[in-house]
Amino acid sequence: MAENKGSANKNQAYAISDVEGTRKLYAGWADTYDSDTTEGMGYVAHKVIADLSAEFLDKGTPVLDLACGTGMLGTALREHGFSIIDGLDLSPEMLAKARELGVYRNLGELDMTQPYDIEAGSVEALTCCGIFGPSVIGPEHLIHLAPPLKAGARAVISINGKGYEERPFEEALEALFDDGLFREIYRGFNDYLPKEDIDALYVVLERF
Repeated sequence: MAENKGSANKNQAYAISDVEGTRKLYAGWADTYDSDTTEGMGYVAHKVIADLSAEFLDKGTPVLDLACGTGMLGTALREHGFSIIDGLDLSPEMLAKARELGVYRNLGELDMTQPYDIEAGSVEALTCCGIFGPSVIGPEHLIHLAPPLKAGARAVISINGKGYEERPFEEALEALFDDGLFREIYRGFNDYLPKEDIDALYVVLERF
């Protein structure tokens, strides 16, 4: 049986090793991304992250949705009662789809391979779904989560299970704890792309 488009694009995304390749892939995928991932591969990470956010974040606190893509997580957060959501993503085409939803206060572009151009200590809550894994954004980029977060702020993130198995994400997380940047207040494995037999590690981090 022929590989579905979502699975083919997923495999391409996992094979890309540079930012420009990633930007090009998502420019051409934005129009069908939601259906390709949710219907084609059973993508549920945004729902898991939204559920954890409802449990561990204050719904009245502004949330920064990193790698917001087309806005699936933003929509799920809004359904859980979060009312102030900002989004950042690498792809202008994906951001255009997110803008159409009307759930974000502000949207902008961000390259997560570089230190974030965000005022230090200005972010009160953060979500990041579907970007850390086997592709361009890896364990070495987890450190960039720390500077924008104010003391006591929480980050709810997913780490693709394939990437977690293949790359030193656990060592990178331990380094964040050992360096006194974060404490871990939740971790658990749950579904990610169930039709592709891929799960994810979900963690909630609190900034010291």
